[in-house]
Amino acid sequence: MNSTWFDMVSFLLVFTIAIVTPGPNFIMVVNTSLTATRRTALLTALGVAVGSGIFALAGMLGLIVMLKTLPHFDAIAPLIGGGYLVWLGLRMVSCRAGMQGDTAPGERPAARSLRAFRIGLLTNLSNPKAWAFYLSLFTLVLAPQTSGGLQVLLVLIMFMISLGWYSAVVLIIRRNRFRVLLDRFQPHIQGLLGLLLFGFGLRLLLGR
Repeated sequence: MNSTWFDMVSFLLVFTIAIVTPGPNFIMVVNTSLTATRRTALLTALGVAVGSGIFALAGMLGLIVMLKTLPHFDAIAPLIGGGYLVWLGLRMVSCRAGMQGDTAPGERPAARSLRAFRIGLLTNLSNPKAWAFYLSLFTLVLAPQTSGGLQVLLVLIMFMISLGWYSAVVLIIRRNRFRVLLDRFQPHIQGLLGLLLFGFGLRLLLGR
C-alpha cells in the first residue's frame, strides 16, 4: 500500500471513529427516531450526512481554512452554534416531544420532510468543534499530493459513512421490539437527550 492510500485509510478510520462517537448529531437523530416516523428520522439522518459532505468538500477546497481566517470567526461561531444547540435542547426538554415529530398541525408532508432534513443539516453545521475537527483532520492526515479524483472519492465515502451510521441508528431504534421498551420510557429519554444537547451547547458558549 503506497503512502497516499495509507493516508486515505487512516483519514477514513479517524473520521469513522469521530462519526460513531455520540454528540449533538447522534442525539438529534435518536430524538427524531423516538418522536417521528422512520421516514422523517431517515431524512434527519440524511441532513446530518449532507452536512458531513459539505464539511468534507469545504476541507478539500480549502474553504474551512479561509473561514478560520475571518476576523472574529473563532469568537462568533461558538456563540451561534452553542446558542442553536441550547435552543434545541431546551425545546426538547420543555415539550418532551423533540422537534414535535409529525404532529405539527396542518403541516404538509413536503414541509415536514424539509424541516426534518434542515434540522439534521443545521445541527451538524452549527457545531464549531466540527469545523475545527475537519480542519485538523485535513491538515494533519491527508497528503497534499492526493489527486482530485481521490479527493472526490474521499468526499463520497465520508458522506456514505455518515449516512450509513445514522441510518442504522434510526433503523435500530425503529425496530418493533426495541420500540416497546423505548416507548415506555420515551418522555424520560427525550428529557435526558435534551439535557445532553443543552450541555453540548452550553460548553460551546462557555468556550470549553
